[in-house]
Amino acid sequence: MREFINFFLKWRFIIFFFLLEFSAIFLSFSNSKFHQYIYAGSSNFIIGKIYETIYKLRSYFLLEIENQKLLNENRKLRDAQISYKIRKISKDFKEEDINYLQQYTFTPVQIINNSIHEQDNYITINKGNIDGIKPDMGIILSNGIAGIIIKTSPHFSIAISLLNPKIKVNARLKKNKCFGTLSWDGVDHEYVILYDIPRHSTIHKGDIVETDGKSATFPEGIPIGKVHSYKFDEEHANYIIKVKLMANFSTIENAYVVKNFFKKEWNDLQLYKVENK
Repeated sequence: MREFINFFLKWRFIIFFFLLEFSAIFLSFSNSKFHQYIYAGSSNFIIGKIYETIYKLRSYFLLEIENQKLLNENRKLRDAQISYKIRKISKDFKEEDINYLQQYTFTPVQIINNSIHEQDNYITINKGNIDGIKPDMGIILSNGIAGIIIKTSPHFSIAISLLNPKIKVNARLKKNKCFGTLSWDGVDHEYVILYDIPRHSTIHKGDIVETDGKSATFPEGIPIGKVHSYKFDEEHANYIIKVKLMANFSTIENAYVVKNFFKKEWNDLQLYKVENK
């Protein structure tokens, strides 16, 4: 008790000073509408910032869910496209008798690993054979194609990337339907090369290059890129076209795996042609 009294006596002036200051501030805020307004405004600002932070955090954690919803909606739209179906016409043809067989379906996936700086690049996705993913299925993007599945496990799959010289894709010029073979030359991840375009083709910079549907892997008419430059190959009497990819492979995250219901039938016929040459 004595120590407390000594402490109070020693610091009594400072303690008294702070008590007076506290009283003055309290009375000031209690009696002044202006000060009350400022205080209320500060409180509202702080509360607003708290709500804003909570909203941003909530939006961040819900972003993946929203992205998945968007992918599923896009999948449904792709599945419904007439261009991805086969027309089936009755023997006694009437326009109202036209039916469509679903040829392609699209499974939304996430790209969880992707290389672009290797000589042979690969892609890993977050779905596997329990999701119906199988080797030789194509992977497409919202603005291009990504690769072809080569191996699956129950929950994951690996694809050979379009940025891999081992992959060859049938592609064409959208404008005149002249087709050739598309592959990567291993130089720049923003460009691929379209070979074997015939000499009679009319080519302009900016022309769209798309899938031509001559394989069972990718549907017809998926945009791949645009003509960046081209030259005529005198030795083989055709054009070599440098194509600027529409997709930026350094930032791809979401994709679709393409299932072709008629792939086996297609491949069996191609095998028959080879065996009977």
